Amino acid sequence: MIRRLAAASALLVAAVAAPAGAAAAAPPGAPGHCGSGLRTLSHYGDHVYPETGNGGYTSLHTDVHMIYDAPSNQFLPGNHVVLTDRATQCLTDFSLDFERHGVDANGGPDMTIQAITVNGKPASFRFVQPTYPGDPNGQNDPNPLAHQASQVNPVGGPDNNPLPPACAPQVTGDDVNAQNGEPCPANKLVITPAHYIHPSETFQVTVYYTGRPGVHTDGDGTTDGWFRSDNPPGDGSFVTTEPLGTEDWMPLNNHPSAKPTYDFYDTVNAGKTAIANGVLLSTVGNAPDKNFPGGSTTFHWHSAATIACYLVENSVGDYDLTSRRGDDGILYYEAQGSSIPAAQKQTNLAIMDQQQDITDFQAQFNGPFPFTSDGVLVGIPSASFEEEMQTMITFQGGRIGLGTFYHENMHQWWGDNVSEGNWNLTFFKEGMATLGQYLLNARTAQTAAGGPGTPAGDAAFDQSLVNQFNANYTTTRALWVGAPSDPTPASLFSNSPTYTRPGTAYLALREILGHDNFAKALQRIQRDYGGGSITERQLENGFAHFLPNRSKPCQARLSEFFTQWFDTSYPPGGGANRPQLTGPGLAGPGFYNADGSCS
Repeated sequence: MIRRLAAASALLVAAVAAPAGAAAAAPPGAPGHCGSGLRTLSHYGDHVYPETGNGGYTSLHTDVHMIYDAPSNQFLPGNHVVLTDRATQCLTDFSLDFERHGVDANGGPDMTIQAITVNGKPASFRFVQPTYPGDPNGQNDPNPLAHQASQVNPVGGPDNNPLPPACAPQVTGDDVNAQNGEPCPANKLVITPAHYIHPSETFQVTVYYTGRPGVHTDGDGTTDGWFRSDNPPGDGSFVTTEPLGTEDWMPLNNHPSAKPTYDFYDTVNAGKTAIANGVLLSTVGNAPDKNFPGGSTTFHWHSAATIACYLVENSVGDYDLTSRRGDDGILYYEAQGSSIPAAQKQTNLAIMDQQQDITDFQAQFNGPFPFTSDGVLVGIPSASFEEEMQTMITFQGGRIGLGTFYHENMHQWWGDNVSEGNWNLTFFKEGMATLGQYLLNARTAQTAAGGPGTPAGDAAFDQSLVNQFNANYTTTRALWVGAPSDPTPASLFSNSPTYTRPGTAYLALREILGHDNFAKALQRIQRDYGGGSITERQLENGFAHFLPNRSKPCQARLSEFFTQWFDTSYPPGGGANRPQLTGPGLAGPGFYNADGSCS
C-alpha cells in the first residue's frame, strides 16, 4: 500500500440480541472447561490496533452473499456472510470484528444485524467495546469509556498500568501527533450459540445484515474501507481497506494472521459489475424482484488462496472489466471506471498491460507467482491510498503509476502470500514493496546500459541498487527516527521507518548474503510461509540461513544488523545516529572484516 435471499426472511424474526453491555448466558450443558474465545489476537504489550482479531477458533473459509443496491449504497434484505471456522478450544461464546456504526462525517457505516445462526440454529449476540490483551478487568471492561484512545497515557498512567489502551485513536483533530481520539467503539460482535462448540469442531456462522457500508477512521486520521463512488451518480463502490476497513462492510476476524479462503456471490443492479478477489467463475442475470425491480446480476468470484483481512476486495460499479490468459498461465484482469476520460484510460491501459512483464520480472527474485490470477482495478474515488488487494490491485483517483504498480505487485508475494503476523510487522512487507520500486530503477538503468545479460547492463543494474543504498544511508532526515518494528497507529504507514528504512536494509542484505543467496532466501521464505503469516524472528532466520559465512561471530553480527535496522530508534542527524552495520561495497562501516570474517 502507498497512502494518500428468501431463506433469510424466516431468520429475521429469530435474531436474539442481548441488551447492550449484558453478558449472555452460557449454552446449557457446557462443561466447566468451556469458556469465551479471546477478544483479540494481539499479545500483551502490543500497541498497534491491539483490539483486533478474535481467538478460540481458526478462520477457514468465508462465503460473501452480498446483495447491494448501488444507487442507494445499501446492503439489501438477504445480504449475509457465512464464516466457516474450527474451534481451538471449547467455546461458550466467541467474537467477530464489525464496525456497524461509524463517524458519519467521514462516510462511516450504518448497518443493522437482522439475525445470526451458528450451525443453522439461532444464536444470541451483543456488541461490546474491546479490551486490551491482559486486561486485569477481564474480557469486558466494566468501565470501557475510561479507555480514552490515547497511546501516551493509558488508563492509570504509565506507572501503574503499562498496558496499552483498548483501541487505537480515531483522530478528531488536525494534529495526528496529539493522538487525541474517542472512546473505543463497540466493534466486538460477541455471539453465543444455542449449544456450546466442542474443541476441534468445524462450525458455521451466518450473519444477516443490511444498511450502509462505510469507511473506518485510522490512527493517522486517514480513512479506509467501502468508499462510495458517485461519478456518475449512483455508480457504486470502491473498496480499499488497509488496515481495518474490511470490518466496515462485513463481520470477520479482522487480523492479518487470520486468513480464510473466499467465495463471493455478489448480486447487484443489472448493468453494474462486481469485482472481487481470485477468479470470476460465473455471471448470471436474474429476473426483477423486490430488491431489484430492474433486474440484477450475480457475480461469483472464487479464491482458493487464503486472504488476509485487509486484502479482501469487493467493489461494485460501472467498471469495464476484461481478462486475458498470459503465456505464463496466469489469468490477468483489467478494470477501469467507465467515466474515466478516454485519453486517461488509454494512458492507464498502457501501464496495466505491463502486469505480466512486471510479474515475470519480479518472479526472478521472489520465485513463482503465488496465485492463479492477478489484476488491477482503477477507480474514480479519491481514496487515501492505492492498495495491494490480493490478485486485484486498486488504484484510486482514476489513474495508475508505473512505480506504484511495481510496488503493489511486489506485495502479491510480500503481504499477500506471506502476510505479517501482527500489525507491528507492517514494515517487513512495505520494505519489500519499496525494494520492488528500487528494482524497477535498476532495471531501467540496465536497459539503458545494454540490457540484461550484457556485462554493462548487469553492472548498471547492480550499481543502481548500490547508489540507492548510499543515497538513503547518507541522509540526515527522519529515516533513522522511529524503529520500524515499533510503530504507533499514527506512524504505522510513515514513509521513513515503514518503507524506506527496511527497503534500504534489504539492499544491504543483498550485499551481505550475495546476490544469488539473497534471491534464494526470498524464495525459501515464500515456500516456507506462503499462504500464512510470518514473525520477525522467522523472517530474520530465513535470511540467516543463507549467510555465506555461518560462523558464530557472523551469525551474531547479522542478528545485530537486524536489531540496528529494524528495532532501533536513533536521534535525528545521521552520522553515528544510524545503523553501524551496512554491507560490502556500500557506504558506512560495512559488515565483514577485510579477511571475510566477523571476529
